[in-house]
Amino acid sequence: MPTITQSQGAKSGALLTMGTLAIDTYIASSAIDLGANIPLDVTFEVVVTVTSPVSDQQVLLFAQLSLDNTDFGTGPTSGSSATDEADLHWIGTLPCNSTGTHRKLFSLSGLPVAKYIKLVARNRTGVALTSGFVYRADITGAA
Repeated sequence: MPTITQSQGAKSGALLTMGTLAIDTYIASSAIDLGANIPLDVTFEVVVTVTSPVSDQQVLLFAQLSLDNTDFGTGPTSGSSATDEADLHWIGTLPCNSTGTHRKLFSLSGLPVAKYIKLVARNRTGVALTSGFVYRADITGAA
């Protein structure tokens, strides 16, 4: 049986800049093309800075997927209505229990495979973010 070796690509520039995202608000990235050779996995790094968080003290990361870069899954991408949040694919939750910068890595593994993706973030820290970014690194493999 061949040995499979995984390799991590370089960290991208910011795919999503959250800036001073308001309390309980969504923001979405532009469409991301994962390429003709879709990686085995994609690792996302979420980095936010927050001052005096209250309430849920977290930032949520979701995905909208598309096979054709035209028809993306439904769900909120802006504003604060969470009515259709369940339509989004949940990627992960970044706890923000204290003042400062918080950073966590998440995997796209486990979601349906699609060539195109939009990232959606929701600020549930109870305060506007000081700053926030999402980065990406592709995971490829060789036998």
